[in-house]
Amino acid sequence: MSHRGNLTERIGRTLLMLTERPHSLAELADTFNVNRKTIRRDMDALSKPYPITSERRGREIIYGYGDGYRYMPPPLTPGEAATLVLAQEAIAATGLTAAGATPFARYGESMLKKVRASLPAAVRNKLDALAPVFGSASVPAKDFAPHAETIERLTNAALEGRRVRLRYYTLLSDTTSERTIEPYAVYFDPDGATLKVIAFDHLRQRIIPFAVDHIRSLRETGETFTRPKDFNLRAYLTANCFNGIHGEPLTVRLRARGQTARVFAERTFHPSQRTIERTPRTTAADGADETTTIEMTVARGRGLQRFILGWGAEVEVLSPPELRRAIAATYREALTLYDGDEETGAEK
Repeated sequence: MSHRGNLTERIGRTLLMLTERPHSLAELADTFNVNRKTIRRDMDALSKPYPITSERRGREIIYGYGDGYRYMPPPLTPGEAATLVLAQEAIAATGLTAAGATPFARYGESMLKKVRASLPAAVRNKLDALAPVFGSASVPAKDFAPHAETIERLTNAALEGRRVRLRYYTLLSDTTSERTIEPYAVYFDPDGATLKVIAFDHLRQRIIPFAVDHIRSLRETGETFTRPKDFNLRAYLTANCFNGIHGEPLTVRLRARGQTARVFAERTFHPSQRTIERTPRTTAADGADETTTIEMTVARGRGLQRFILGWGAEVEVLSPPELRRAIAATYREALTLYDGDEETGAEK
């Protein structure tokens, strides 16, 4: 890990250690394997934005939070503790608690051990058996441990409002380019099962997501920025990301037939979704399909098209016309791959 990576991890861990109890200068130096001068410099910097005080006790200097602050763990009920144990599979699925993946990964395992230990053995064994059953369908698409330093530096840049210069690989064009960004948030994308950073991109002059594992290198520019006060990660993703792909919002109307109509009637694919029409199942003699028509405003682009195409002939685009034409063109192109298969077989 680079000097910058060591520094940011040391600062983050120091703040957490001091919330648990006061620590001496010697303890902190031994913990991080640095000299006392380094710790003094860290504490001088931290005492400006945080209420950290120093007190001399004999020959030793003790650092802690002022105003008599002491960390008091919340009194979790057995039900609350059980919920955390049951959530362990879902938490692990994000990849954020994998060893070395993030600055706080080491705390995930210790937290669950303590929570488990607080419960009776019989209850603990039952919850361990249930945990995989109540797990998450999300599985990290990649191992993010090699990107731990990148994640940490992006997180700190977002917290402190520092502009960053990236060398970024774009999968679609198979090119690497220089990008200056203002990172707003690092998040786990359940659609792509990957980690991304949402940032204002100076090249495109708008907010877009960047895949963390596509960042080849990064450096701080020495410039600062102020994140918009009205920026909300959840609201932004709801409006601008669909099925793992970023795009401008587009209102679409889709009609599902047959068994898929029942799926569309009971499942919510997006918060903006509303049912326009529902035609119940009829008798086979009528020859009419059961249908459900929905409308939703989602991000346009490959994610939306991939969603529609995944349902095959059971989902039809009613509007907008340009999306209907794009889906039709994709089906026509796909058909050319299979022309003549009835006579010649799949191998060509």
